[in-house]
Amino acid sequence: MHAITAGPSEAGARPTFAKRAFYVLKAWLQAPMDVATLCPSSPYLTRKLANRDCVKNARCVIELGPGAGGTTQALLEYMRPDAKLLAVEKSTVFSEPLHAIHDPRLEVAMDDACALAEIAAKHQFGLVDAVVSGIPFSSMPPAVAKTIAQSIHQVLRPGGVFVAYQIRDHVNEFARPLFGPAETEAIPMNFPPLTLYTWTKVCVAQQDAADRRGQNEIVHDQCA
Repeated sequence: MHAITAGPSEAGARPTFAKRAFYVLKAWLQAPMDVATLCPSSPYLTRKLANRDCVKNARCVIELGPGAGGTTQALLEYMRPDAKLLAVEKSTVFSEPLHAIHDPRLEVAMDDACALAEIAAKHQFGLVDAVVSGIPFSSMPPAVAKTIAQSIHQVLRPGGVFVAYQIRDHVNEFARPLFGPAETEAIPMNFPPLTLYTWTKVCVAQQDAADRRGQNEIVHDQCA
């Protein structure tokens, strides 16, 4: 059971699903390439993202592309009372609904995820336990996507978890070289249907051991 907190559920000013849909449409009309979908995340999806150990046990979480705040609200509902959430959103259209979520654990940064390391440092977030991302890697230039993936890897602590919910598979192209293979889960109960990608950042010792195993397997194959 997740912790019950005096969080956004008591604020009374949280945007409804219809209100979030209005903001999503408005943001899409202004910058369609920066908005992943015209429909806000379903309650099923937001629960899938928030009801997991990497969120419930975390002290520091970063959310990329929170949009109108549906996922943000779900994360706060499942996070610990002493945890912190930094929501990084590029589109100023979403400033109003995000700032309407009154929870002392939430900090909102209206900024570009390309500067994630600097944003995290500015808000005094050290290495974080989890990064949850809904930004559309499929619609951004490859150089930008690569920079964001590297920044996510940089701000995660060893053992930290990166979760991305995406319509297309492009995120795997940029995250796999840094994190290795992803765990995937199809989410049909969302419009449009999408896939959850989950990676865990290995510590240096684990990576060295994996590299040694790989080298030993190569030598064994050559000698066989």
